[in-house]
Amino acid sequence: MKILVINSGSSSLKYTLFNMADESVIFAGTFDRIGLEGPTHAYRSQDGNRSAHTSQIRNHGQALDELLHTLTGGPLESLGDLSAVAHRVGHGGKYRNAVRITPDVLSEIRRMTPMIPLHHPAMIMEIEECRVRMPDAVHVAVFDTWFHRTIPDKAAIYGLPYKYFKERGYRRTGFHGNSHAYISAKAAEFLGRPLEELKVITCHLGNGASVCAIERGRSIDTSLGMTALEGLIMGTRAGDLDPGLMPVIMKEDSLTPDDVIGMLYRDSGLKGISGVSSDMREVEAAAEQGNHRAHLALDAFCYKVKRYVGAMLMVLGGCDVLVFAGGIGRNSPTVRQKVLEGSEGLGFSLNEHANHSRRAYADNPVVDISGDASKVKVLVIRTFEELMMARQCMEVIEGKSGREHA
Repeated sequence: MKILVINSGSSSLKYTLFNMADESVIFAGTFDRIGLEGPTHAYRSQDGNRSAHTSQIRNHGQALDELLHTLTGGPLESLGDLSAVAHRVGHGGKYRNAVRITPDVLSEIRRMTPMIPLHHPAMIMEIEECRVRMPDAVHVAVFDTWFHRTIPDKAAIYGLPYKYFKERGYRRTGFHGNSHAYISAKAAEFLGRPLEELKVITCHLGNGASVCAIERGRSIDTSLGMTALEGLIMGTRAGDLDPGLMPVIMKEDSLTPDDVIGMLYRDSGLKGISGVSSDMREVEAAAEQGNHRAHLALDAFCYKVKRYVGAMLMVLGGCDVLVFAGGIGRNSPTVRQKVLEGSEGLGFSLNEHANHSRRAYADNPVVDISGDASKVKVLVIRTFEELMMARQCMEVIEGKSGREHA
């Protein structure tokens, strides 16, 4: 059985074709800068051959056309060879597990768009375009929120009037579930211990970022909330802030609600603080060159991660494993070092040489950077969200998905 996994962003589209008989990757690619200047399509086949070229792709529909042309000209004889398509969707709303896409499911995804406005429009567009082009395939929505369905009410409820929790379902739902689930399981596998015996803190640090407390394989708390804004400082997102500030700023600057949404989602975070970039690599480079705002952005990002790791440590009552993943977590020894600075008394210690010299790659996805004195295993893991999505898609096809609704 072959499953195509698709992850759409506002100007990007990533895809992975799996052979689920052995969960091997047959083909994978990425479209970047869709609708912008200089769009590119890069891909690699199962034998390791890579290719990349620029194109004139103006929208996601054209990207899908080129994607399907590439697949049917190579690993697939026809689209009939494709059993299912797994679509990444940010917010499941009332759906707690992966589900076959129906008009009702699409309606719920649209209803959740205000909670995750940067992601859902592109995801909905991609689903609609795929269903037109592949009408015979099974289309499955896999939600970023699924892993956090086990968070207890006491951790999920906000201090708002109860009706918002009870009647409207406004609660901490969290995101990056596929990554947190994968890297915690991979950590247990690496240590040769059952996940059900471990207390794990996972840090998915990228342009979007979150920290998660995992007890016996279940998410019990996470830094992101009902929307994609809460928690850590992110690439362009504000993270935690005093809600009382927003009406003050709105009045001072004569901002509309849409203006505020734009500021909090697109103009804040690393970009807003540094004035340099939303890309941590560029922020770090500017900080090294003496840019004060970039240095402040880097320090603030690391401080927030440290603060949430400390919170999750208390929630769990201890920690066996701390995992760094995501583009920043996997590739920035500076961030990892700053996050764990001064935490030796809590059982965390880094091997400085390993932290700076070892990298987690596809062929070596787990790296141990723990210091000799560390009571907690500190790992860097290359996440593989697409595999988690493919597995959930299989469960839906085989009728093993569990309850669809909250």
